[in-house]
Amino acid sequence: MVLSIKKYPEKILRRKAEPVEKITNDLIVLIDNMIETMLAEDGLGLAANQVGVLKRIFIINTSLDKKNPEPLVVINPEIIFKDEKEFIEEEGCLSFPELYLKISRPEKVKIQAVDNYNRSYVLDVSGILAKAVMHEIDHLNGTLFIDNVRPEDRPILEKYLEGLKIEK
Repeated sequence: MVLSIKKYPEKILRRKAEPVEKITNDLIVLIDNMIETMLAEDGLGLAANQVGVLKRIFIINTSLDKKNPEPLVVINPEIIFKDEKEFIEEEGCLSFPELYLKISRPEKVKIQAVDNYNRSYVLDVSGILAKAVMHEIDHLNGTLFIDNVRPEDRPILEKYLEGLKIEK
């Protein structure tokens, strides 16, 4: 089932997600629905708080290919390594339709997590996947990509946020 994605400024996007204590059938259903939602929305990743659930879960499409997706379930991620070398690239978010900002993120990231079968694993990624991992971990911590906006992109963000006020 495709879930409704929470859009900024909904308060749940600013709340910190709680660790998953146990993988239950309800959690598996949520994860399956999150995968379906991410793919339906053409997203690269999706955090649980974006669908209204404050659990430390996110999904990313590790293939970067929308026609042949390879969704990876990430539960209770812990950052093991974060490269000091950063790169700046355009970033978007399903909770901010049609907003794209250049954000600085680590070039490489390594995390430890568990999957939907409660198997522990280490994910070592670079480039766009490192960016996606950090974006989704930020979501789980109640941090949004707009919090990382560069000064030169602030006018783009302000115009976008002003547009949200007009629509309401």
